[in-house]
Amino acid sequence: MKRFAVIALALGASACSGKGVTDAGSTPPTIPVTFTGGTITAQIASTSAARENGLMNVTTLGADAGMLFVFATDHPPANCAFWMQDTPVALSIAFIDANMKVINIEDMAAETTTFHEPTSACRYALETNQGWFASHGVTAGSTVTFALPAGTIVDP
Repeated sequence: MKRFAVIALALGASACSGKGVTDAGSTPPTIPVTFTGGTITAQIASTSAARENGLMNVTTLGADAGMLFVFATDHPPANCAFWMQDTPVALSIAFIDANMKVINIEDMAAETTTFHEPTSACRYALETNQGWFASHGVTAGSTVTFALPAGTIVDP
């Protein structure tokens, strides 16, 4: 997707590159994010720097790949907004609450600055190729499971 918008500031969300987002040259950790209809292998974006970069400038994304944005606390909708600036791949985003339920899903056109936000407070956001959620039967209210690796640093 793109960038995380902090109130009036659009900090950016994510875009997908073949390499993904790296921090100081390292490969970001990935985890399985599972729904009843399928699993996405997601890079973890749990720091403000990783969330700001997201999937920006990514030109391809694997069929079952994505990025999981992790926040330390619940964020009100306006503080959990994403956009697609500098993201050349069309994506879908699922906003997820602290109880691991999908709040809502939005499709996002490539290279746009339209804000996409949850309809209620979110703790996580998951971006993947546009249409993945629909083709795997994931809808608002669906349950998701994943486990963050021990020692994962989560910025506010």
